[in-house]
Amino acid sequence: LMRRMGLWKRLRAAPLSRAQLLGSRIASCALIGLIVFAVVYAVAVAFFGVRISGSVPGFVAVLVAFALLTSSFGLMIAALGRTPEATRGLAILATLLMVMLGGAWVPSFIFPPWLQKVSMWMPTHWAVDGLDAMTWRGLPLQAALLPVAALLGFTLLFSAVALARFQWEE
Repeated sequence: LMRRMGLWKRLRAAPLSRAQLLGSRIASCALIGLIVFAVVYAVAVAFFGVRISGSVPGFVAVLVAFALLTSSFGLMIAALGRTPEATRGLAILATLLMVMLGGAWVPSFIFPPWLQKVSMWMPTHWAVDGLDAMTWRGLPLQAALLPVAALLGFTLLFSAVALARFQWEE
């Protein structure tokens, strides 16, 4: 929609690089994501008894990495889509597949072994694993490091694709 309204062309008139413009978009969307996560977890703690039994810094690190991942994923989808309608359909399909295969709907440990291996290639697997480790499994900060690294790796991949594929002139 921003492309259709000409906002990207106006933003390109500013003395900023493409990476700075897209990076600022990722950062602002990640901040919104963190606010949403804070509200969701506040409700979960207040009404459903969810507790952070593990490392609080690890929990925060996983949430920050996941917020960056989701915003870079959204920007990548926007860069790949031609119209808002087509982009919405692509985003829904990709999100549902990642949620299902990553173990967010059904725990991945009940998947057959071959699907558990596929699950490791889904960013949602790492988010679920990191959040599980920091909440109900009560693990220390070290248990968050691999999920955070994987989430940030996917973030870099999605950001690179978005930067390479973003069409400024449409």
